[in-house]
Amino acid sequence: MKTFYLLMTLIPMLAFAEGKVKEIKSSKKLIITITQQHQFNIQDRVIIVSKQDNTAIAFGHITKFHSSGDATIFIDEVINSSLIMNDDVVYPLDYKLLKKKKIPGFTSLTLSGAKSKKAPAMYKDLAYFGALTAEGHALDKYEFLASPFQIQYGVTNKFGLRFINALWFDNYINLGFKYQIMKNEYAKLTLNSFAAHNTSEEKWLIQAGGILTLPSNAKFENHISVNFRLDPAAAKEESNNPISRGIPIFQDSDIRNITEYITSDWNRILFGPVYNVELNSFGGTVSYMWIWDHFHMSLGVATRDFSELKVGTKGYYLVYDMFWRF
Repeated sequence: MKTFYLLMTLIPMLAFAEGKVKEIKSSKKLIITITQQHQFNIQDRVIIVSKQDNTAIAFGHITKFHSSGDATIFIDEVINSSLIMNDDVVYPLDYKLLKKKKIPGFTSLTLSGAKSKKAPAMYKDLAYFGALTAEGHALDKYEFLASPFQIQYGVTNKFGLRFINALWFDNYINLGFKYQIMKNEYAKLTLNSFAAHNTSEEKWLIQAGGILTLPSNAKFENHISVNFRLDPAAAKEESNNPISRGIPIFQDSDIRNITEYITSDWNRILFGPVYNVELNSFGGTVSYMWIWDHFHMSLGVATRDFSELKVGTKGYYLVYDMFWRF
C-alpha cells in the first residue's frame, strides 16, 4: 500500500520531461541542464516556469545540444516582463502543460501536426476565420471541422478537403481542397480551391486562392488572403437564390489583410481591410471569436464598401459563425 501511494505521488512529477536553467548568457540566450534529454529535440519549443511560484515566465526553443548534457535555449518571448533565474524549470511545449500552468495565449505557442494530436482546438492555428468567411490553413491529419454551412477534413497534416453542405439543397455538387506548401517560423502559405456544379442547370462555379500568414510578434499575426471567383456570370445569376444567399462559395473576388490578435484566454480578435476586386471598393471587418476546447463562435461587423453609410448587405452588416473542431 505504501508503494502505491508513493507511485501516486510521483506520477504528477513524471508527467513532463524537464530541464533547469543553469546559466543566463544574455536576455535572449540560456544554458539549461536537461534531466531527460530523450524528451527534447533540436528546435523544440520550450516553456520556462518559475521555481518560486510555479507559473510560466517565458518561452523559446532549443538551438543546440552540448556533450555535457546541457542545451542552449533561445528566448522568443518573456511573459509580463518576468525575470528568469537559475534553477527555473524548463519543459517541452505540450498542450497539457498549457492547461495545467494556465499559460496565456501567444501565437508562438499554437500547436499543429503530430505534436497537436488530441490537443484542444483552442491551442491550434485557425483553420477558418469566421470573418467575412475567410479561409485559414489546413487541418491536422484526421481532424474534422463542422458548421451549419460547411465540413472540412484533414487527410494529412498538409492536405485537406472541404465542401459546403448547404449547397446540396440547391442541387450543387461541390468539393474543395487546401494544401499547405510552406510553414516555418517566418511564414505559412496555404493554397485552396473549390468547385461547385449545379446538376439541374449544368452550371459551374470555381474559386481559387491562398493565404499567407506572417507573424508580427507573439500576440499578432497578419493574414494576406487572396480569393478569385471564376465564371462570375454564373455566380451573379445564382446570387438571388434564397438558399445560396450568404453561402461563402458566392463571395466576390477579393484581397484581404486580416490581423489576428490572440487574447490571454486564447480567444481571437480579427480585423482588417478588404479590397473587392469586382466592385473596385474597399471594405473591412472586425470580429471576436470565442474558442473552447472544440466549439468556436464568432460575431462581428463587416462592409464591402466603407463609403456606404447604411445598414444592410450593401452597407454595414453583422457577420457570425459557429463550428466544431475535433
